[in-house]
Amino acid sequence: MLWTTLYVDSIDRRDWLQRVRQALSLPGVDKIIPDPQSGQVRVRYNPDVITVFQLHAHLRAAGL
Repeated sequence: MLWTTLYVDSIDRRDWLQRVRQALSLPGVDKIIPDPQSGQVRVRYNPDVITVFQLHAHLRAAGL
C-alpha cells in the first residue's frame, strides 16, 4: 500500500466530503482522509489495482 495526497479545488461545496468519499470509494483504495480546511485528501491505495492518475480522474469526473 502507498499513500498519496490529492488536492481538490471545490472545497467550498457543502457536499464536498461526501462527494470525495463517493468518488474515491474504489477497488484498491484502502483509506481516505479528507481535510476540508486545506482541500487535501490523503489516500492509501494499492498501486497494483489503481493508479494516482485514475484517482485524479475519478475526482475530476465527480466535478471535484
